Amino acid sequence: MRAGRHGAEVSPPPSGPGTKGRGRIVWVVVIAIVAGTAIAIALRQSPRLNPAVASVAVPVAPPDQTRTEEIFRANLNQPSDPGLEKEYAAINAQYFDNRLPAVKLRWESRLDEVGPLIADGFRMGGVTDGRLILLNPAIQPSDDEFRRVLCHEMVHIAVVSEKDAHGPAFQQYLRQLALRGAFRGIVATEQEKQEKRRELDRKFADLSAQADVLARQKSEIEAAGNGGTPDADLSARRTDYTDRVRRHNDAVIELNRSIDDYNLMVTYPDGLDRERLQRKTSVSPGG
Repeated sequence: MRAGRHGAEVSPPPSGPGTKGRGRIVWVVVIAIVAGTAIAIALRQSPRLNPAVASVAVPVAPPDQTRTEEIFRANLNQPSDPGLEKEYAAINAQYFDNRLPAVKLRWESRLDEVGPLIADGFRMGGVTDGRLILLNPAIQPSDDEFRRVLCHEMVHIAVVSEKDAHGPAFQQYLRQLALRGAFRGIVATEQEKQEKRRELDRKFADLSAQADVLARQKSEIEAAGNGGTPDADLSARRTDYTDRVRRHNDAVIELNRSIDDYNLMVTYPDGLDRERLQRKTSVSPGG
């Protein structure tokens, strides 16, 4: 992220049914044009004219960008992390043909201060200005998340000359890395993600209902077996129950695989989380 622009902003992914990123603001500076001397004198001589002093609109940077720039300055003269440098060099060699320049890399816990300035529950996983990459220590426990965030920031360095930080060039580069296995992630549109979530919710509800039926069936079979009353169909009922449990468990395994795919969709580091937030907040209630 060029200070306040290129960041891997990560929200906690949802863990499955029934259960948890960036826009660029272009500021326009209005410049007042001072009139010529002769006109200025004429205005001062006229008793009927008292023109207001022209004001210059001074842009105010968003709070998250201001804080990000402060954090960059604080890290400017600090040493690079050897472990992060090693990971950067390995990815650069394997997936970028060593074309990326040498940069400084550091862990920076103060990135946790940036996310809440964007939205509640929002987390900044990493950020770069093209010369320095800062990574949030919160991503350390997950090798997959660490890899996604680092690759994200390295793509920013690869396309640093692009005006649109997360535009087509960035997305194409990132997708190629995912396809080549640089990190685990599944590219999906917002519509595909929503459809997948609805599908998972339906399957989860169906399996929950099936589990209740199986629990009742088990109780009935146990009661029949312990009642002392001969039941010619008991053996068949047990066989049917066992088959239904097996099919149910297979369906649960498949659901968990689908949940893993969904989580890879929603954690794909396309960098457009802020734009999504802005679209959501721009929609009026009921709109």
